[in-house]
Amino acid sequence: SSGIYAEYGARRVAGNPLRYVLVFVVAAVKASIRLCLLYRHNRVLIGSLDSSTSDEATGWRGTRTGIFFRKSHPKSQIHHPLPNKDLILGELCYTVKPIVHLLALGYFKSKSWVPLLIALGLDLLSLKNLQKLEHATERQSVELTRRKMAMLLYAFRSPCYNDITEERILGLLNYLNGIPGINLLTSGIAEYLPQWQSVYYYVWGP
Repeated sequence: SSGIYAEYGARRVAGNPLRYVLVFVVAAVKASIRLCLLYRHNRVLIGSLDSSTSDEATGWRGTRTGIFFRKSHPKSQIHHPLPNKDLILGELCYTVKPIVHLLALGYFKSKSWVPLLIALGLDLLSLKNLQKLEHATERQSVELTRRKMAMLLYAFRSPCYNDITEERILGLLNYLNGIPGINLLTSGIAEYLPQWQSVYYYVWGP
């Protein structure tokens, strides 16, 4: 995604200070787009802004020519009903979470639990309210499931990872490393895990 490339480039050029500045700028731009979609177009449970709209949902592409033919939808099909206050609050919590977390991270620093707990609270409040969405589209249902699964990433987010889960995860990988056939996979995961965990957008994306 754009955030990952920006973070990698900034860290190579100027280290962590510029890295977090660019991460914040990208997060602010994405949050602004989500807020626009929420308040001007009544959109909730918006997926990744880095991925393009699927052809299946908006039209079809010729297998030989590669030409994309866009479907024409009646206005009644593309209208998004006005979300209630609970849904607006749920999407708003999800939208502002990256900004709030990065600001808290800058103030309390990475070893503090406060930024992580603030983000966790916003995620839980968001999911609680978005669960109330009735007649969700297929794409909204997929996005809600993705957000629920993303809660597992808290096990890899600092300082939870450094203080609690790192030793347990590496211990499990070391145990599995002794099983023939599986060790090829687990050894690669164990080697790559520290690098993956150090990239903000891998652990805190999208």
